[in-house]
Amino acid sequence: MQYVVTNAQMKLAEQRCDRDGVSYIRMMENAGTACAEEIIRIVPRGGFISILCGSGNNGGDGFVISAVLASHGISSAVILINGEPQTDCARHHFNRLHGSKIMEWDKHREACCDRIVRSDMVIDCIYGTGFHGTLPENAADAIRFANHCPIRVAVDVPSGINSDTGEMDENYFRPTHTYFLAAIKVGLLSLPCNDLIGETKLLDIGIDDSCYESDYIAKIPDDSYRHPFSDRLRSSHKGSYGKLLNIAGCLNYNGAAAMSTLAALRTGVGLCTLAAPRSVVNIVGASVHETTYLPLPENNDGYVGPDAAEKILGNLDKVTAISVGCGMGRSENTRNIVEAVIKNATCPIIIDADGINSIADNIDILKERKSDIILTPHVMEFSRISGSSPDEIQSDRIAAARVFAAGYEVTVVLKGANTVIAAPDGSVFVNICGNSGLAKGGSGDVLTGMIASMAAQGIPALKAAVCGVYCHALASDMLLDSIPAVSMLPGDVIGILPEVYRS
Repeated sequence: MQYVVTNAQMKLAEQRCDRDGVSYIRMMENAGTACAEEIIRIVPRGGFISILCGSGNNGGDGFVISAVLASHGISSAVILINGEPQTDCARHHFNRLHGSKIMEWDKHREACCDRIVRSDMVIDCIYGTGFHGTLPENAADAIRFANHCPIRVAVDVPSGINSDTGEMDENYFRPTHTYFLAAIKVGLLSLPCNDLIGETKLLDIGIDDSCYESDYIAKIPDDSYRHPFSDRLRSSHKGSYGKLLNIAGCLNYNGAAAMSTLAALRTGVGLCTLAAPRSVVNIVGASVHETTYLPLPENNDGYVGPDAAEKILGNLDKVTAISVGCGMGRSENTRNIVEAVIKNATCPIIIDADGINSIADNIDILKERKSDIILTPHVMEFSRISGSSPDEIQSDRIAAARVFAAGYEVTVVLKGANTVIAAPDGSVFVNICGNSGLAKGGSGDVLTGMIASMAAQGIPALKAAVCGVYCHALASDMLLDSIPAVSMLPGDVIGILPEVYRS
């Protein structure tokens, strides 16, 4: 398992790891080696590399990186920004440097500047988690030059960023790549910080899960969440894999009904019924043949009509999960349906989009539920139901989702970069895969269909939410091999789901 932590929590985990037999020196060697292996993959052949090292343990990571690169025949220059190392671990690895060019910023500023500006890659190992406040002038001076280099790698935390709060000095190191060590520091998930740290990767440095105990803010889904389904028996049948009632769509947003339904089917539910206005059923039915339909009364504008809730109620006891809200539009009739489902359904309910918006001024209706509820809001929808401003939510997405989930005893999927999944018991997951190709209308409908399908198959609410988010994001990452993010469509995500579930 992987974690999101504060600096203090990370220090405790390192102390326990050292106590359990993996020394600080070994952890530093693991960290530098893991970073070097990633760097070797991206450094241009024959490229000039400069490593900016501070006097603390982050500098020690840089010394290991330089030594490992040298063992692969790749030379680098180590630039000491604050003089020679001051910690025992960093000093140990500094003394083992052989074949690396070593320069001191304060003594040879012009030569160091020349080296940096001629570099194809600069690696930032100045402060790591040790930074707070304002960058000293020597570090800020070096970073200003480094930020013009083509490839810029930050080790653990870009220098100039407070890894607890996400606050940034105006001269912070601007990485193209950031390699998190052992766990993600919580400040790096805040906005706008998270948008400014380039491509990211979380690297293992040998700290066992037991070293974190309960000292972490959130967990990160790993490959154990990649395939949530049980094996399918030859003797099974369509009724073995649940029945989903997907209440979705209106004339203006009929695509939401189609995409959520197709995503649910691709995610394995045995039977899916789309409940939608008659005009939507006619449109979707022309191309989606694997679902059954429950045509609902509709008004003149193509939204669900006033008698739709009654028709829905007659079908609640026939299904194993219900999704409601995708593309339904805001109306009093939508609200009536959502409230009726919440009050009467005894199976898991997934509420998305206009289903969430419709109960925003009556959010206490959630307390009248008879079953597990999963909410899948984006930040504006979450603002409407939580009463917090979007800026307040974005400043601490983990806390916002956790407080709401615990207060209303629901599972919250707060969508966006690094989607947060919070459970009623206070546990939180943060998804770190996925890409900007998901920033398209309809992506949320696909995600809702996936989560609802898993819930209908009997997967518990939290696991269904975590697995759905993870597989949805993983699908977008797999698509990058053939489709650039700018051209990616929600339908492409549905199309590659078989490969996600096969892998």
